[in-house]
Amino acid sequence: MNNDVEWKVVYPILKSVYKKLREEWHKGSDCSFSINQTRMLQFLNRKSPMKSTELAELLFITAGGVTLMGDKLLERGLIHRLRCDEDRRVVLLAITDDGKKYIESFEERDEAIIQYISERISNEDLQHLKRIFKLLDS
Repeated sequence: MNNDVEWKVVYPILKSVYKKLREEWHKGSDCSFSINQTRMLQFLNRKSPMKSTELAELLFITAGGVTLMGDKLLERGLIHRLRCDEDRRVVLLAITDDGKKYIESFEERDEAIIQYISERISNEDLQHLKRIFKLLDS
């Protein structure tokens, strides 16, 4: 078999694995947030408060996009908005305690994924996967 034919066999398997890992990760969680909203919470968990413009740069979106995404997080009580004392025009976003709890639940789900994988893959295969994923990520 040539390489293209092999990839046509491997690619659907890769998609299926990705789907299973996503399902495992989402078990018992609120899946109503976009990836960028989740990433916004993660950034705010590391450093809070942050300017909307800072978040926009980190997320590769516009400040208006940050505002729209933030609205949903604000409604759910995961973040709140503040005005900068030095310049009242500047809007800061900060994570709330509920937002921190939501982010902490990610770590628990990450542990579940690691457990799921480690029960199915030997250490030798894991090393091969690591090498392959590094190649795909470059």
